[in-house]
Amino acid sequence: MDSWLAAADLALGAACAGCGRVALDLCPRCRAALRPHPRLVARAPVPVVASGEHDGVLREVVLAWKRRGHTRLTPVLGTLLAASVCALDPGECVVLVPVPTTRRSRRRRGGDLVGQAAGHAAKVLADVGLPAMVVPALAIERQPRDQVGLGARERRANLDGALRRSPRVVLGTADVVLVDDVVTTGATLAEAVRVLAAGGTSVLGAAVVAARPAPTAARS
Repeated sequence: MDSWLAAADLALGAACAGCGRVALDLCPRCRAALRPHPRLVARAPVPVVASGEHDGVLREVVLAWKRRGHTRLTPVLGTLLAASVCALDPGECVVLVPVPTTRRSRRRRGGDLVGQAAGHAAKVLADVGLPAMVVPALAIERQPRDQVGLGARERRANLDGALRRSPRVVLGTADVVLVDDVVTTGATLAEAVRVLAAGGTSVLGAAVVAARPAPTAARS
């Protein structure tokens, strides 16, 4: 079977998103390199846990997913996200609140990838006995400019007032966990926590797929 799959990959001209070797999505070596290693990368305004560093294979996979349309990687990244959620030690039930995606990013990526990864993470969590649901409790209030290249202070200013709580959304009494793909300075998560707290919702923590390598992540 493995030899048949390798031949099919070669015939299709597919390449591994992590290293470029022949593969439909990920080669065995890169898939093994993506085992989750959750770690605390920030403590304020809430604990933030990442499953790995935004470097090496994981960085290449995240970029392929976000920028090159490799949506078949969503289950892989959703599983990493689920590991980050578990590391926050939620109670008997957890609500995943995705950081909302701007219209510009939705068009560029072909959809709400963070929301889709959160959906897969919820399924993984349910499979291991932790009931989870995705609630889109946050929405874009105004379109912030692209954050690439912005420093921590510029990101905070860019995001000030950019998010709002979605109307008529009820989060209940379950533990609330923010979810996102990559944390850099933590400005987006901080704004999300502020908006939810203003509406009376306490956030247990934030779970992300990857964090920028230290020391940047440590200062989030």
